[in-house]
Amino acid sequence: MISLRRHLAALAGLPETEAPVLSVFLDLRRPMDSLRSSFQMWASGVRGAVTKGARGAFDAARAEMGVVFSQEWPESVRSVAAYVRVGDAPLLLVMPFHATMETHFQVSGTPAIFPLVQLKDRFHRFVAVICTEESSRIFEITLGSITEQILATKAEPQRRVGREWTREHYHQRKREDDRRFVKEQIEIIQNLMARRGHNHLILAGHPRCVAALRGELPKELEGRVADTVFQAPNGQDCSLVLEQAVAAFIEAEEHESRGVVERLHQEICRGGLAVVGVDRVREVMRMGAASELVISENLAIADREELVRLATSLDLAVEVCENDEVLDDHGGVGCLLRYRVDYPGSQVGDGEG
Repeated sequence: MISLRRHLAALAGLPETEAPVLSVFLDLRRPMDSLRSSFQMWASGVRGAVTKGARGAFDAARAEMGVVFSQEWPESVRSVAAYVRVGDAPLLLVMPFHATMETHFQVSGTPAIFPLVQLKDRFHRFVAVICTEESSRIFEITLGSITEQILATKAEPQRRVGREWTREHYHQRKREDDRRFVKEQIEIIQNLMARRGHNHLILAGHPRCVAALRGELPKELEGRVADTVFQAPNGQDCSLVLEQAVAAFIEAEEHESRGVVERLHQEICRGGLAVVGVDRVREVMRMGAASELVISENLAIADREELVRLATSLDLAVEVCENDEVLDDHGGVGCLLRYRVDYPGSQVGDGEG
C-alpha cells in the first residue's frame, strides 16, 4: 500500500523550478480512452497559458504522462494520481488507489496535493469487524483497500468422554464459549488499533453478534465505534458488508467534519482559540500556533493548495469539508489554535466572511 503520508511530505517540499509540474487525477470508473481524450483536450487548451520558455518542458511532461494512459490497471484500482516534471529536477510519480477520486488536471510550479489531502482525510485508516456465530473477520482498511485481515474462529464445544452433556450443561458451556470468543475478538481489535493508531471502528455482521461484541467493549474502544452495520456476509464473501462499512465510515467522517466546523465556529464567536480567513490562517500556521487546519473544497484552488502544502510541511492535521455552509461563510478556511496569539494588524477570534 502506498505510503501516502510520505509522498505528501515529499510533494509538499518539492522545490519550484522553471519547468512546470503536471498533476493528473483520474477516476478509472470512466473508460481510459475517454480520460485520455479529456487530458489531451485540456493540455491543448492550457498550453497557450504556459510561458514560452516553459512550453518545451510542458510538452515533454505531457508526453511522459502517456505512460499512465497506456497502463492496464486492475479492476480493484479505482483512481490514479500522477505527477510529471522534466528538466534539472525531474519528477515522475504514479499512485494507484482503491478509493475514488474526481478527474482533475492541473499545471503549476508545484504539485497539486489538495486532492491527495482530501483523499487521506476521507478514506483514512479504520478497522471493520464482521462477526457471525461461527467466526469474526477483522479488517484494517486504508484508503478503501484491505491492508490487513485477521480471522478469529470460535472453537467447537468439546464433549466429555463417556457420557453426553445435559442440555443445561451444553447451554452453559456455550455461553462460556461465546464470552471467551468475544474477549478474543476484543483483544485482537485492541492490539491492532493500538499498534496502528486507529481512531475509528466499524462493527458489522449478525445483529445479535454485533450487540454481544459491542456490549463487552471497554470504554476506550466503545468511544471509537463510528457506526454499526447489521448485515451478515454471504457465506465467505464479505465484499458487500465491507462496502457498507466503508460507506458508514465516510458518513461518520462527514459527521466528524461538521463537528470540527461547529467547534471552529464556537471558538470564533467567543473570541477563543481559532482564526478564519486565508491571511490569518497562513499567519498562525507560520507562527507555529495552529493545531488543525479546517478547509473547504470550495476554497479557491491557489489558496487551498498553498495552505495544505504549508500544513503538510508542518505535519498539521487537516480536516477537509465538503459543501459546508458554515465554513464557507467564514471564508472557506479556518484554523484551530494551540494557544492564543496576538500579532500586528489582527485579533485572534475575529470572524471573517
